[in-house]
Formats: sequence, structure tokens, C-alpha cells
Amino acid sequence: MVTPQSIAKSQRPSFSCPDCGLPTHCSEKHYELGLEHHKKYCSLLREINEDEHDLRSGRKFPEFKFPGPSFVEAATNLASWDTFFVTRNFKSIDDERSVRHVSKLLTYPLTIGSILHPFGPHRPGTTGLTLEGSKSLAALQYTMEKEEPAPKGSVEGKIKQQIRIFILGARAEAQLPPYSYLQLCYLFPNVAFQIYFVGPEALPPSGVPEKVVFNSHLSFNYCTGLFHEVYHQAVPFDPYHDVFFMFSPGISYPFTQQLWHQTLNLLLETKCAIFTSGYDEVDLKNDSEALEKNFGKEMDWLLKPTLNPFRSLKADLNLQDVRMTLNANHGIMGIRGKRYEVRPN
Repeated sequence: MVTPQSIAKSQRPSFSCPDCGLPTHCSEKHYELGLEHHKKYCSLLREINEDEHDLRSGRKFPEFKFPGPSFVEAATNLASWDTFFVTRNFKSIDDERSVRHVSKLLTYPLTIGSILHPFGPHRPGTTGLTLEGSKSLAALQYTMEKEEPAPKGSVEGKIKQQIRIFILGARAEAQLPPYSYLQLCYLFPNVAFQIYFVGPEALPPSGVPEKVVFNSHLSFNYCTGLFHEVYHQAVPFDPYHDVFFMFSPGISYPFTQQLWHQTLNLLLETKCAIFTSGYDEVDLKNDSEALEKNFGKEMDWLLKPTLNPFRSLKADLNLQDVRMTLNANHGIMGIRGKRYEVRPN
């Protein structure tokens, strides 16, 4: 009897499905035998294939011409991609494919922005934000909303508050064109963000130096070392000014678990907020269980594992098995080193 399991154990795929256009079976015979099973995935695989062809078509991409700063009185709605695009006046996004393309490009800065913004989608009792999470975010938001007049004679009317964002294990996040992070700045006009990409794959985009000041609101640092190697260059850390993000780090993976264990030991000591994402529900669940198992007594939950409203809507293939698709930042969760209260006897 031919089953999906037996087909999966066959030879390397070389026969392409005439509908989705991707190599899914080792022969036409196996394709026909497994057709009913393949139909479950075919439409999504076709969408992925067409999206990739579109990106390589050479057409102009007006959807990647992002709007500039909003009016002071304008309010950005961060409930979802749709409300964000409308309230930020993204005029050139007029079909679902454009939405998918832009969500893939902006998922990293908007995931950060939606976490930090006081009117973001995460609320206590609804999306898993805990009391400790409210306290940690309130500390960051207090800093970002604080207004201080600039010294006399300064061109700037106000002193921009400094916030450091450390993106650990950076890969695709570091390769984004720097202008995509401007959308983060437009959400916080009174803040100067210093973004640190840290990790062996934290390489800057072509032509971008390792340290660059993009403008008065935004600067980038690219460090290809490991966090424990650069930790002492960045201390002291301050929960009111520093926040950490790890996008799909694979905390539970056997071959990276020991490295992340060493990193998390340092991170929890900082008492700063730490947010981590997963590419699907299982990935997020595995990482959350690994955190509970290894650090449960040393950490507080800030944001319980939950679906990320600003996940990438563009699915990517798992090259090991095309039946499995990935969505960058599908889910999000947050932790912090436990703060122990000192009480008199």
C-alpha cells in the first residue's frame, strides 16, 4: 500500500507538479500515487512559487516605496498589517501578493515596534502579556515618551531618547535594507534607536559598513561575534533603555542549545526584556518548553507564547520537506530575569 510516509522515503524529488510547479516527487508514477495527499499543499506551494517568480521578474515594485513620517496628529493603528498600511498611508499596496512581499520585508522592524509601542496589539489578559510584562514595557515606554528640551542654540527642538535594540543571532534581519527600519523610527519620533546585530551571520548588506549612522534617529552596528564575546563591550545594561530580540533562534535545537544556554545566562542577569519568535506554533512551543525547563526558576514571563500580528504573511519553503512551510516571526514570546523582592523579617 502506498502511503505519504512511504512516498516521503523515496528518492530525491525530480518530478515537478504541473500545478504548483515545484519538484515534489521522484517520478510521475509516485506523483499520481500521492496526488490526493499532495492536494493538501498544492495551492500554497503554487502561491510560494508564484511569489518567488514575481520577485525575480524584473518588474518595478511600487509597494516597496514606503511612506515617510506621519503628521504629528496622525495615529498609527497597530492592530494588524491591514490597519497599519491604511493608517500609515501605504498607497501602492493594492493586492494580496504586495501585502505578502511587504510583510516579509517589514516583519522584523514592525514586530519590534508593535511590542514597544504603548498602543501596540499586546494587552494584559488578551494576548498573553503578563503583569511583569506590563511593568517592563512601561519602563521602556516611559523612556521613549519622555521629552527633554534641547540645549539653547541646538537645531533639534528636543533631546532624542536613546534606546538600544540588540538583535541576537541575526541573519535575515541584518540583511534588510537600512531604510526598512525607518518605519520603526516613524512610530517613535522622539527616539534615537541604536540597533546592534550580533551573531556569526550578522553581515551588513552589500556596501554598508559595520557601523553606520543612518540619520539622527537611527544607527546600526554589525558584529559577527557571539554575544558572550561582546557582552563586556556593551555593559552596563539598563531595562529603561535596552531591549533584546531573538528571531527564530532555535533555543531547543540540540546543536545550538548549549550556545543559547550560555547566552541566556548573561541575558537574564541584565533584567532587561527579552523577546523571541518562532516560525510556527511547534517551533515556538519547543523553545518555550526549553526556557521553562532550563530557566524556569530564574525568569519571569513577560509575554506568553502567542500569535504575532506582524508575522510575515509570505510563506517560505522548508527545503528539507516542501510539505512544511515557514512564516518568519509566526509567534512571539517574552521573558526577563527574575527580580527578587527584598522583604524585612
